[in-house]
Order: sequence, then structure tokens, then C-alpha cells
Amino acid sequence: MKGQEMMLGPFLTSLIFILLLVACAEPQTSRVTLSLQEMRFSENEIEVLAGQPVTLRLNNKDGYAHAFDLDEFDIHLQLAAVETAEITFTPTRSGTFTFYCSSPGHQAAGMEGSLVVVP
Repeated sequence: MKGQEMMLGPFLTSLIFILLLVACAEPQTSRVTLSLQEMRFSENEIEVLAGQPVTLRLNNKDGYAHAFDLDEFDIHLQLAAVETAEITFTPTRSGTFTFYCSSPGHQAAGMEGSLVVVP
């Protein structure tokens, strides 16, 4: 019985250490891929967590330029024809924010969507 009690101490210490490591770990990065094609984004709504890093991978599949703009997070990317770009950012506040293509006439043609940041 005493031997079991002696083994329990190191086990609990190890368990507490592991739990602390997990609690202190960097937040996982969410990865979202959007295709830009025929005046549309492949997804018109993206949901992410506030405070968690997000990597957006943007694939322009058209033979002409597009853009990706998310004003509230000061993101403005220009993509040449058939170009791929990535950006990583951390949304710090919750809400619904519009992303769009700022190339002339593209947003008016329906090239926009919503980033929903949940607490």
C-alpha cells in the first residue's frame, strides 16, 4: 500500500505538468482556403474563433486579377491571374465582417462574403 502511495505522487506531478503544458500551448491556427473564380468566392461565409490565428489561402483561378479585402482587419491583397496567396492574422474582436473583391465592378457583381468571428 505504501508503495502505491509513493508512485501516486510522481504520477500526479507528471499529470499536472502535462495539463499546464497543454493550457499554455499556442492556439491552433485555423486554415481556410478560398477559390476566387467567375466573380465569386468559393465560400460566402467563413466562421472562425476570436483570438485564434487564421491562415487564409486564396486561389485565383481566373485568367484576370482579383483582390481580397477585409477592411476591419486591414487586409488588402491583390492577386494576379491564376495566383495563390496566403495571409495569417488573428481576429481580436467578434462580429460579422464583410470581405470582398475590390477590383472594379467585382463586388457589385456579387464577389463578397462574410467573416463571422465568434467569441
